[in-house]
Amino acid sequence: MDAFIQPVYTRRLLIIAYLLTVPTLIFWLTVAISVVTHNHRYVDIVLGLGSLSHFIIAFFLPFTSFIIALVCRISLRQQAIAKNIWHRETQEMKVNQGLMNWCMILMAVMIISLINN
Repeated sequence: MDAFIQPVYTRRLLIIAYLLTVPTLIFWLTVAISVVTHNHRYVDIVLGLGSLSHFIIAFFLPFTSFIIALVCRISLRQQAIAKNIWHRETQEMKVNQGLMNWCMILMAVMIISLINN
């Protein structure tokens, strides 16, 4: 019962998923700097592009990265089972778990910011 017919390139997907979180990290760092310095010019520039840009940066990119991490997790687990090794001991699985944790932190920050507004 294979879930994937074609092979999944987990390293490439993990790199892409981490790169998808970079704009979100930059956005939240900009928000933090604007709160500390009371200069909201840079945040206004990003939010001036429309509410769609805020949705894409704050939610869609981390959520997409999280979905990619889930796909990689399934693939890595199947590969580990096929090689008869404990799948949590592999380096790729540790990186994948770190990515999932990072995406959850970014989405939690977004939810907290929605509650505070």
